[in-house]
Amino acid sequence: MNKSAIRAFGMAIFLIGALLALASRFDVNIGLPTKEFSNHQQVEELQNKLNKANQENASLKEQLKQVNTTEKTLTTDSSEQAVEQTDTEVTSMSLQIYSGITPYSVAQKLEDGGIITNSVEMELLLANPKYARSLQIGSYEVHSAMTLEEIANLITGKKQ
Repeated sequence: MNKSAIRAFGMAIFLIGALLALASRFDVNIGLPTKEFSNHQQVEELQNKLNKANQENASLKEQLKQVNTTEKTLTTDSSEQAVEQTDTEVTSMSLQIYSGITPYSVAQKLEDGGIITNSVEMELLLANPKYARSLQIGSYEVHSAMTLEEIANLITGKKQ
């Protein structure tokens, strides 16, 4: 090979490297596969799970309505009072966010602590591009009266 061909090849390699570095720095997709592609697949899978869970929840609520209509009036009144009492109780916990924690783990901790009732909804919310990769390391006081968005804003440091 002659000297000018080697020089041209070296310059081409340098330019390609520079373009790839700039593309990754500014999150520009230049046709290379990205991690976001797999995230979209995971989001779709989680949305399907959420839809199934919501359908199951609706059918269970329907069954509960049928059971409540067949019970006596006194037992219905006492069970409604018990449900109202449990709804007014606010559960609080300290949520620890550490480096490398996944939205799935956060949602499971919140569900296990009684803060949220459906961890899939929280996981989907945290997979949203607005909150994705924004979990802030620290300890947070959360309670069951907070909405999912309030919790997400708190643990990601986003302003409301």
